[in-house]
Amino acid sequence: MLYSIRNLKMIYDGRTVLDLPELYFEQGKIYALLGPNGSGKTTLLSVLSFLNRPTTGTVFYRDRPVIFAEKALRPLRREVILVNQHPILFSTSVYKNVEFGLRVRNVPGGERPRLVEEALDRVGMRAFLRARGENLSGGETQRVAIARALACSPAVMLFDEPTASVDVSSQITIENIIRELHADAGMTILLSTHNLFQASRLAQEKVFLFQGRASGSTYENIFGGRAAVQDGEPVCLIDDTFPIPLPEPAEGLVQIAI
Repeated sequence: MLYSIRNLKMIYDGRTVLDLPELYFEQGKIYALLGPNGSGKTTLLSVLSFLNRPTTGTVFYRDRPVIFAEKALRPLRREVILVNQHPILFSTSVYKNVEFGLRVRNVPGGERPRLVEEALDRVGMRAFLRARGENLSGGETQRVAIARALACSPAVMLFDEPTASVDVSSQITIENIIRELHADAGMTILLSTHNLFQASRLAQEKVFLFQGRASGSTYENIFGGRAAVQDGEPVCLIDDTFPIPLPEPAEGLVQIAI
């Protein structure tokens, strides 16, 4: 098993944002983490990328308990890389941005150009090699961030809402990149998304989070949204747009099963 989680809790300012008695992720699959804002998706990714230590509980990686101490985490962070929803590029060239992780990892200078160019080829950004990072569009920035991660040859890639801030054309491109990464290298990929259709297109397994709890994987018929009233009838708005009728009025965030 790639990841095993047992009795994990994340508590901030007295509020429990994650409460996961048990959760598993197998190697070589694409998983989608679904759920409304505030459900704990980003927090879970930060734990799985070894950036945040859980308040309580145990995380197992490759069947070994993770020790959340800097020395023990360093080799794990070389295997698992998180691409944030709003990645930040340095105010320098695309080449220098992608090369950064290689320099930090002490990859010999003679090998870096090849690795950078190969990574940029994978995401269709080779032509932007000398472009300035601050001049890129949102979709281009996201693709360079993916290339920066790929150059370091991770075993696992985590994506936090990878297409939430890009146009439709870039969304299609990024989805294809994720699909090809899995098809070509069998890479394990976890991505958080609000987009149910994107999850169905990309993921082999789905985990729905609601108020910090997991409904479990492989569920196709569990949805979360915001309670509202349309034309005098109570509905659950999925992604604040798609209405599903409710049997009775409700308030706030709701979870429904069809």
